[in-house]
Amino acid sequence: MKRYWPSTRKFLVFQLKLYIDAFRDVFLSILSLLAFVLDIILLNQGPDSYFEKVLAFGRRTEVTINLFNQYDFDEQGGTSVDKILKDVESSLEKKLRKQKS
Repeated sequence: MKRYWPSTRKFLVFQLKLYIDAFRDVFLSILSLLAFVLDIILLNQGPDSYFEKVLAFGRRTEVTINLFNQYDFDEQGGTSVDKILKDVESSLEKKLRKQKS
């Protein structure tokens, strides 16, 4: 099993990121519609419009999710799915080591 763990882990992380990305897409779809309607009602245009802010938020979440591993840790900054998973794995490894000793 240890031999297959790197590939299995990569597969499981990708699946998790796919679910997060899908949820994000549904959320952004609804949010963008609301932002667009608000911009029309309030006559907002340009970079300060609500729709443009939704697009900027979407770009940030793209980096945070890092679905296809195109960003390294330094590029991601702050909190990311990769950093959270790394912290969880480290925590689990420490607990397993304590249990063995």
